[in-house]
Amino acid sequence: MENNQEKEAETIRVLVVDDHPAVCQGLELLLEPEGIKVCAEAGGRAEALVCVEQCQPDIALVDISLGDEDGLALVADLSKRAVPVLVYSIHEDGRHVESAFAAGSLGYVTKQEAHKVLVSAICEVAACRRFISPRAAAALDDHGAGA
Repeated sequence: MENNQEKEAETIRVLVVDDHPAVCQGLELLLEPEGIKVCAEAGGRAEALVCVEQCQPDIALVDISLGDEDGLALVADLSKRAVPVLVYSIHEDGRHVESAFAAGSLGYVTKQEAHKVLVSAICEVAACRRFISPRAAAALDDHGAGA
């Protein structure tokens, strides 16, 4: 029984915000075996803010492309509520990476990365440490070089 309680105490609770339900469901399947629990899923800003109050996640995993909504505004809203944010995006350019960090994100992972990179990022951001995936870091380097 103690082992189950210890494991539950170590489980990272994640709010996934993505406007594609299949992505949310796929992330849940990938993350659960890693000891990461998707405590809620949201497709947009209003739903995400309600989920934060209801499930009190350790971190929010946010896609900054949320249909007609501004995902960066959501990142800023969550940061103001002291919810650590990890951006998980298809965008691999330095402008998006810089904008995410400027909005308050603690991490950035591109959707082109292997799932182990995402798992590492979730663990780092849950510990309130900054994380940038290799592809996002390369995009920042290229952007800084004027490419």
